[in-house]
Amino acid sequence: MPLTEDVVVRRKVSVRAQATEERRRQILTAAADAFASTGYNATSLRDIAGRAGLSHTGLLHHFPDKPGLLEAVLDDQIERAAEAFPLESRDGEAFLRALVGIAERDIGQPAEVRLFAMLSAEALTPGHPAHGYMARWYDRVRVRLTEAFSDLDRLGLYKGRPLSPEQAAIHVSAMRDGVTLQWLLAPDEVDLVAAVRSQIALYADIPL
Repeated sequence: MPLTEDVVVRRKVSVRAQATEERRRQILTAAADAFASTGYNATSLRDIAGRAGLSHTGLLHHFPDKPGLLEAVLDDQIERAAEAFPLESRDGEAFLRALVGIAERDIGQPAEVRLFAMLSAEALTPGHPAHGYMARWYDRVRVRLTEAFSDLDRLGLYKGRPLSPEQAAIHVSAMRDGVTLQWLLAPDEVDLVAAVRSQIALYADIPL
C-alpha cells in the first residue's frame, strides 16, 4: 500500500526474477529451434539444454518434463502472434485483415512457421502430447473464421454464397495450412501472402 494516496508505487522486478525470465526465454528459443529442426519425438531435453547452454538439471528446474516444455513453446508462439494482431477481435473485417498480416509476418520467420508445421504433422498421432492441443487450436481457428464471415454476412459483405460461413471457414483454414507447406518447400515459387489474401477475397467483400 502507498503511504499516501497520491504516491504511485512502482514495484521493481528483482534481479533473480529477471534472470529467471531471461533463462526461460532462452530455453523456449532453444526448444523451438530444436523442435523445428528435428521434430518433437527426435528431440531430447538434453539436446535442448545443450542448445540453451544449460545442464540437463538446470533445464529441469524451469521445465520438469518435455510435454510441459512443448506446451509452453506452442503457447509462446500463439501469444506473440496475438500480441501483434487483433486475433480476438469480434470485428470480422479486422480479424481477416489480421490473418493477412500474419502471413506477411510469417515470410520473415520461416523457422517459426516450420516449427508449427512440424508439430502439427507429428500431433496427428493420438498419443502425441500435442494431439489435443492442436485439435483445440484448429477448432478455435474454424470458430473464429466462422464468426468473422458471419459478421460480414450480417453487414452484407460476405460473398461466399451458396457456401455458408462455416464452410468458408474450413476452406480458408485448410488453404492456409496447404499453401504454408508449399511455401516452406518452395519459398521462391509460392507467394504465401498473395495466396492468403486471394483466398479470403473469395468470401469477403472487403479491402485486404
